[in-house]
Amino acid sequence: MQVSLTRKYMFSAAHRLDSPFISTIKNVEIYDKCNNLNGHGHDYTMEVTIAGKPDAETGMIFPLPQFDRCVKNVIAKIEHKHLNKEVEYFLERISTAEYIIQYLWDELNSSLPSNLLHHLKLWETNNNYFEFGKGMTN
Repeated sequence: MQVSLTRKYMFSAAHRLDSPFISTIKNVEIYDKCNNLNGHGHDYTMEVTIAGKPDAETGMIFPLPQFDRCVKNVIAKIEHKHLNKEVEYFLERISTAEYIIQYLWDELNSSLPSNLLHHLKLWETNNNYFEFGKGMTN
């Protein structure tokens, strides 16, 4: 029997959408106000889904305190940071939500037990969310 559990977490971070591969004019055309020289911030909401077989002794996929600890340790790496300037992963990548969710997947996948992470949903705004999960390659 496979069961999934989803928990919701929130964090804040800043970034600037700016591609070194295109002109300044094209950056402004594509990213508009998100290309602001000083960056801008978001209050992100992340839904983390794990899936697995419940443990026979505990009846749980994974203990909730451990789950929370793993996720919060990953969030701490980007919480209240300017991603482009303070997080090494984004020194070579544009800090779009598409790359942010891949970063979160990689970090969570390496901190949770093997094959437990199943799906991520990252809300950047009330109108935009991004999803990443098993079967999606990065």
